[in-house]
Amino acid sequence: MRLYEFEGKELLARYGIQVPKSIVYKPETKIPFKEAVVKAQVLSGGRGKAGLIKICGPEEIPRIAKELMGKQHHFELVNSILVEEKILIDKEFYVAVTYDTDLRSAILALALHGGIEVNKFATTVHKFQIFSNAKNDFSELIRKAGINENKEAWINFLGNAVKCFFEEDCRLLEINPVVLSHGELIALDAMMDLEDEAFFRHQERKYPPRQPGFGRPLTQREQKIKEVNVKDYRGTVKYLELDGDIGFLAAGGGGSITCMDALTGIGGKPANFTEFSGNPSDEKVYELTKIILSKPGLHGLWIVGAIANFTLMDTT
Repeated sequence: MRLYEFEGKELLARYGIQVPKSIVYKPETKIPFKEAVVKAQVLSGGRGKAGLIKICGPEEIPRIAKELMGKQHHFELVNSILVEEKILIDKEFYVAVTYDTDLRSAILALALHGGIEVNKFATTVHKFQIFSNAKNDFSELIRKAGINENKEAWINFLGNAVKCFFEEDCRLLEINPVVLSHGELIALDAMMDLEDEAFFRHQERKYPPRQPGFGRPLTQREQKIKEVNVKDYRGTVKYLELDGDIGFLAAGGGGSITCMDALTGIGGKPANFTEFSGNPSDEKVYELTKIILSKPGLHGLWIVGAIANFTLMDTT
């Protein structure tokens, strides 16, 4: 699950990382800032270049918020607005924690350039292998990155970010930019992906369902499939609701797409896209089938499958 910026910053603040003072905007909200940054809340990046972040005085916020609400960005509608106190920026940096498939471990990335043009400096990013059960030497990364000032602040900042990454079961924690302001390091933005399979360890979380780049909320059937995957760890089942009238139950990602193309190629209209693999239990496939058949207006169900990763096709 990807978090909105304001949700990610709430988690960062719990781990001692400084973030700007902010409020999620409502029309009746009283703005306490003399100068503010108005940010559309979406799950994908590129907001600055898309004009979804504005700097203004408090009297302009209602107008700008109204303009931003309902806009579409990467097939996603803006449904909430974050208003932050404007921070004086002395310098911008880039910090991220994620997993590296080549190293088969987590890495911490640090660059001396951050902000909306960070991709231009991709070759200057310093990467450092880190571990959850060991003391990581952040001073070595700072030295390699060429940071000679505020070393103690950087060690604390990076340590807190890594602690947040592991304890919150993140797949990605990206802070771009981290800014230096009056000698303090502040997380000016936050992109955070949480591991869905670890949500059982975080029962306190009450985040509403969301789907990056989907353009609409999840349907009840799509949400039920997510719940099925949470309750039963064996294998994976996927369900995407469409507008057609032919139910579709298939195994294996590539084969499913090929069969979907064949169906639409002869004029068929699928009611859903479905794929299951990883040898799911009979009960899990049964629940998937029930959910597919629960959609009103179906005129058939096409069951198709040949080879799927680690799936016993003759039983499932």
